[in-house]
Amino acid sequence: MIQYFNWLPQIETMNGVASIPNELALFTYSDMVKGDTSIIDKLRMPHKFDFFMMIFHFAGSVNLKIDMVEYDLSTPNNSIRIMPSQIVGLESVSADFDAHIVVMSRSFLDNLLVYINGNVSLRPGIRFDAIEPLQSVEVRGLELFVNALRRVLQNDDNPYRMKVVQHVIMAIFYSSERLRDINDNDPARSSADSISRKFLEMVKENFRTQRQLQFYSDALCITPRYLSRVVKETTGSTAADWIERYVVLEARALLKSTDMTIQQISDYLNFPSQTFFGKYFKRRAGMSPKEYRRLG
Repeated sequence: MIQYFNWLPQIETMNGVASIPNELALFTYSDMVKGDTSIIDKLRMPHKFDFFMMIFHFAGSVNLKIDMVEYDLSTPNNSIRIMPSQIVGLESVSADFDAHIVVMSRSFLDNLLVYINGNVSLRPGIRFDAIEPLQSVEVRGLELFVNALRRVLQNDDNPYRMKVVQHVIMAIFYSSERLRDINDNDPARSSADSISRKFLEMVKENFRTQRQLQFYSDALCITPRYLSRVVKETTGSTAADWIERYVVLEARALLKSTDMTIQQISDYLNFPSQTFFGKYFKRRAGMSPKEYRRLG
């Protein structure tokens, strides 16, 4: 089974971590692994987090997979965004790797999105990649923001600490050139993005049991045809493609990281038979589950 981590309470107890309990934590990678290298071993296998994570990679190199897509970051100065429930695997990390890491709970992120009125899109598939190379001016700006965030988090006596933290996080989002480029006030686009975000969140929660568009369109009170058009326009992929993508990503991770039989994986993903699952997987992955497992 893919491991599912909700580490916020554990993270908050580590040395060098500044936090608001159960809401947000800030730390550096080197502080996290100091004296506990077993954490790296845990992160090597495919897993999911129950929180949103922003990683500002400023030293060394790292190779990781996000939703089974491999990223080889051989040079520093990268922004990495990981959404709740994305499949992540740490392939390798250099001895000198380091990064600032901001972890936000689902509730903190949801409140932030409401607070900024949806102007910055943070959902997977909506207009930006998980990895974004940073320009030197952005690196300097992020260092300032991270230091400011740490100072605010450490000031427990400030009754407005949460509000200040929200503003600092918003400043980080809005400082991104990419996010400024895609932001607009078109009501039609905002509505379409809202539908796509809701659809993707529903797929993440239900793809193991619900693979028909009718289920999602009924829940959103729109027609399957309209849902398909909106999702295609906003994400570049059809609604059906997104459903298949989540199913096959989960299957690939289970085939690679567990000793579950193909029949067990088929049952876990609620396919009517192993044969049906095999055909479904091969159509999307280009090979059978057995071949995929064998190639590793």
